[in-house]
Amino acid sequence: MRNLIFISLLCCMVLSCQEAPVTKIYNGEAKSAILDNMLTRRAIRKYTPQTVSNAQIDTLMKYAIYAPSSLNKQPWQIRVVKNEQWLTELNNRFLAYAEGKTFQGSAAHYKEPGFSIFHDAPVFIVIARDKNNPVSSLDCGIILQNILLAAHATGLGTCPLGTVVPVMNRPENRDLLEALNIPEDYDVAINVALGYSAENPPVKQRYADKIKIIE
Repeated sequence: MRNLIFISLLCCMVLSCQEAPVTKIYNGEAKSAILDNMLTRRAIRKYTPQTVSNAQIDTLMKYAIYAPSSLNKQPWQIRVVKNEQWLTELNNRFLAYAEGKTFQGSAAHYKEPGFSIFHDAPVFIVIARDKNNPVSSLDCGIILQNILLAAHATGLGTCPLGTVVPVMNRPENRDLLEALNIPEDYDVAINVALGYSAENPPVKQRYADKIKIIE
């Protein structure tokens, strides 16, 4: 499929998030709900086959775009991909790129049959950054966190995906981004796997000694 012109998949899915009011989707006292959400979110690497509806995605994106950004530039482009053809092609290109290389984490298993760089999640979110904005990577990190926390609050699992980023930004793979109508002056900052969790991972160790209070 290299050099193939993909059918545009997402431009026809117009989300209503830009003008929609934000409503509470949690029960109970607000502070506890927010803090518990931060403490219980986990990176999910096993997903059920259950689909995520466009209405659910619309709700998630309403919360995502309220992320702060420097000077309110909002230097991101978000694409929510559900198309199996595009996802299969992305996985194939990662496998071609990975051949002979060594990775850490789940990507280290790329030689295993049925490997999926996005953990077979039904939804793949692309967060692209404005290359002309010097702080766009930081702003994309903020909207990433909004997506992770909002997904968890609405009953969905997520996993940030960084290993595939350099593959998507290679010049020979530009057609993947063109298929998603991502402008030429943007490249991929980070991706997110999204779906219904099929696991409940334990919390990993956090290092409080990395934080110092200077008085």
